[in-house]
Amino acid sequence: MSELTILWIALPLALGFASYWLPRHGRCLALVTAFVSLIYGLIHAINPEPLTLELIDRFGVTLVVDGLSGFFIVTNALVTAAVVLYCWSSDRTNFFFIQTLLLHGSVNAVFICADFISLYVALEVISIAAFLLIAYPRTSYAIWVGLRYLFVSNVAMLFYLIGAALVYQSSGTFAFAGFEQASQEAVVLIFLGLLTKGGIFVSGLWLPLTHSESESPVSALLSGVVVKTGIFPLVRFALMFEAIDPTVRLFGVGTALLG
Repeated sequence: MSELTILWIALPLALGFASYWLPRHGRCLALVTAFVSLIYGLIHAINPEPLTLELIDRFGVTLVVDGLSGFFIVTNALVTAAVVLYCWSSDRTNFFFIQTLLLHGSVNAVFICADFISLYVALEVISIAAFLLIAYPRTSYAIWVGLRYLFVSNVAMLFYLIGAALVYQSSGTFAFAGFEQASQEAVVLIFLGLLTKGGIFVSGLWLPLTHSESESPVSALLSGVVVKTGIFPLVRFALMFEAIDPTVRLFGVGTALLG
């Protein structure tokens, strides 16, 4: 299963780059990738036994696939497949489907990350792919909205990265387990970055303009899966640490009631 997981992680990225050489088959490759992710996610959603892959043990760089990951992977697969089918007969170029593939793969990566560094890399790739999709119409306003999204995302990730460095300083590892020993400053910085990325409560007031001004399929991707990449780590923290759980619940209730 470990080898299968590695192949599944690499599949969207490999097919995304392969689409440059097979421009007529971008739609098919994107749909096949979503279907493969759907099967993989269902396997782990039905059988939630955790699968752990240690990439760099010294720094705690680890991937974990379990029932929670499976649920989010299935969601990503269904949204991606719906977007590809919606755009199937449109005049969108192969570039659009390549970026959709790369976005799909990087979102999947977030859902199996169990450390702060691999999570940071995946979130940054998502920001770039999302920017290219937002700016796809190539109008001045679309490019401005995309650059605004990229700027806010990068600032949020800067706070997150500083928090991750503080976690490593206090615990000696980038694994999520080190979050329990983190200083209050590190917790605040990481929460600020993820809350902004996920558009949660007050920190998400910058997102509605991006979603409303993006094309319909891009808005569906942003709302359906991209914002969940900020929510997923918070849910993981809440399940791992009892002290974090009330805070995550508070933000969840605040978002549900006040947006």
